[in-house]
Amino acid sequence: MPKQATNMIPLLCDLCPKKPRFSDVSHLLTHISSKSHLSNRFKLQIRSQGEPEARKLLADFDSWYTSNGLEDLLSERFKAKEQKKATKMTRPPSITVSIHG
Repeated sequence: MPKQATNMIPLLCDLCPKKPRFSDVSHLLTHISSKSHLSNRFKLQIRSQGEPEARKLLADFDSWYTSNGLEDLLSERFKAKEQKKATKMTRPPSITVSIHG
């Protein structure tokens, strides 16, 4: 997703009870990947079976998530982290030589 498009993403999470706001997309993506967010989403999903308000909140969040391309952004971030990890693991260790006078 172009940088310009990411500037238009609302930097907040209406799904979580505290309705956190974020300073940039990176922090938003970190939050959406967090255990607390995923736990809140799971609980809301369970509640949505019997509560129309919970169902609407979940539907609104899913629509926001999809319309802002957050799945693609998270996927790109995950791939970049995996590539970085793979590069780190395949790079030969650096050797430090010290000469004592």
